[in-house]
Amino acid sequence: MKKRTLLLATLATAVGLAFQGAAQAASYPSKPIELVVPAAATGASDLSARIFAKYAEKRLGKPVVVVRINGASGYKGSRTVREGQSNGYQVLYTHQGLIANYLTKVAPYSYDGFKVGPAVVEDATLGLYVSGKSGIKSIRDLLARARAEPGKLKATAEYGTLSHFMFLKLQKEQGVTFRLMDTGGDAAKLAALIGGTVDVMARVYSGTEDYLGSGDFVLLGEPTGKRAPNAPEVPTYKEQGIDFTFPPYLWSLFFNQDTPDEIVEQWAEVAREVTSDPAYRKEIESLGMAWTYKSPQDSAAAYASIQKTFAELVDRESAVAKQ
Repeated sequence: MKKRTLLLATLATAVGLAFQGAAQAASYPSKPIELVVPAAATGASDLSARIFAKYAEKRLGKPVVVVRINGASGYKGSRTVREGQSNGYQVLYTHQGLIANYLTKVAPYSYDGFKVGPAVVEDATLGLYVSGKSGIKSIRDLLARARAEPGKLKATAEYGTLSHFMFLKLQKEQGVTFRLMDTGGDAAKLAALIGGTVDVMARVYSGTEDYLGSGDFVLLGEPTGKRAPNAPEVPTYKEQGIDFTFPPYLWSLFFNQDTPDEIVEQWAEVAREVTSDPAYRKEIESLGMAWTYKSPQDSAAAYASIQKTFAELVDRESAVAKQ
């Protein structure tokens, strides 16, 4: 009798929660939504989030306000959403930096600490840059010098971020060693390479065009299987005979675990409509990025694959020196 009563109570709770989730979804959204970006202003995350928010709010009928919460390589912003009780009124806009944070113990959770939503932007152009004064003209030149002088070449790799994992993967697969230096975010990386504090930098293509045009920087290629759609003039490493690839940045929406599934699915439909809009696509491409759409299920599968790749690098992790 007690078991039956307990079973009935459990079923009643489950049904009640299901009805509650459906009711919340039916009236959603009833107020402005915060799109939380765990990154600095004017960076790729911030700029692309603003474009997505502009098109999403047209379909949702309520303001979608971009809120930047930077710090600890993105951990502060992701924690705000994960620990909140927003029921879909705080949505995290980020990429696989969540995985890098987790594997480097910056954060105690990974992408699966959230309900994974749709992906709406990607960027496969995390390339390697050297100074125009270095004499290095190709990825082959860089690897040859790194092999000749193990641990001497200084690489800017912000700890717990994708640039950090790119260098770990490059070292493992190509049998080279760099001295990894944590110089800070994108602006600090640019200053470090210009000032000669480091010898090589990993960065996305957008925002480097002027430095390339002036000859201050040399871009050694892109780590993609085929040329990136947002930088078709840049050759891949594979084209140059170097078998090295790296997963593209994949920006997705993430939700607190308490968010009703119906609201996540509502966002998936909004994202599908937004990414089908030619005007949205044009604005994203104007940033030097690429639009995409992946369902919540496909996004989660992509992150699972990336985490498996990154996890294999952790045991071989090299220390990252602070500047």
